[in-house]
Amino acid sequence: MGKGVLVDTDVVIDYVRGSTELPGEPLFITEITLYEFVRGTKDIPKAKRLLEESFSVIFHDNPITQKASEIWVKVKGRGKILDDRDILIGAVSAVKNLPLLTRNRKHYDRLEEFGVIFYG
Repeated sequence: MGKGVLVDTDVVIDYVRGSTELPGEPLFITEITLYEFVRGTKDIPKAKRLLEESFSVIFHDNPITQKASEIWVKVKGRGKILDDRDILIGAVSAVKNLPLLTRNRKHYDRLEEFGVIFYG
């Protein structure tokens, strides 16, 4: 895939609130980000439509699921704990070769070795 930016949930929230601007590149979110955002709203259909109109949604396919599973096994084997949502979002970045735009970089720093790249 490559060309574009994967936007994390925290940045999506700021964008919808009008407190941040997004890069002028193709914008992607994962189904996890869609879920995290929509579940926190009062009007779920409206929120879902808004994100689907503003971003291309990447759904987890076999390569993403496999990458996320590999990450989980290696991280757990080291005695570390990472949230499954972060692992899945990181796997999308790695598999789709999309830089991740996030303000929560500390959540993803441990995933750089697995191919997660950061925007900016």
